Amino acid sequence: MRGCLHLATVGVLAGAALAAAPAASGHGGTRSVGYVSTFSYLDPNVLGVSVNVFGSKNTISLTNYSGKTVVVKGRAGEPYLRFAAGEVDENVDAPTTFLNDSRQVPAAARPGARPRWRKVARGSSYSWHDHRIVWTGTKPPTVVRQAPDAPHLVFRWAIPSSADGRPFLIRGFLGWAPTRKAKGGTSWWVIAAAAGGATGALAAAALGLRARRVGRPAL
Repeated sequence: MRGCLHLATVGVLAGAALAAAPAASGHGGTRSVGYVSTFSYLDPNVLGVSVNVFGSKNTISLTNYSGKTVVVKGRAGEPYLRFAAGEVDENVDAPTTFLNDSRQVPAAARPGARPRWRKVARGSSYSWHDHRIVWTGTKPPTVVRQAPDAPHLVFRWAIPSSADGRPFLIRGFLGWAPTRKAKGGTSWWVIAAAAGGATGALAAAALGLRARRVGRPAL
């Protein structure tokens, strides 16, 4: 019962996030207006590592207070970013380093090349644009073309990483948040209100169930 309630809560919150999100510009310019990327969870969780996606360009940010060396992998599984010893390094020979900047990948940047690290930040946090969490197509996906005035889940994304060599995934999803209402359609704020009401009702039900359990005498 508890597991089902948790999954239902996640589903409602994800729907509310898509419906209530304001118009956003993803990485790639005006063709990405309306796409909103959201971080979900670490799989498995790594204590001391936090991730967020923010801003009009869906910038991803990672903070590492775990005391472990965290490496974010690139598109081909190559070491891309390294968080360790109070600094953040970028592998200048990783193809993803150039792809995320929309630059041509040089011949020296190969997935199997030995990492060549360059410090890009001091401290434990770093933010970057990652094409894996945004819409980069020149045309909208089919689901958006068919119903552009309704919120949609476009795709789920996962970025492979490791902490002291132990693999984990940074998971999230890309959604479509309509920027205007179609004639005779439903505005996104109406859907958001309905989703918010459903979330509140579910939370109230969960609290009520917990209260009944707490108040139940022990056998």
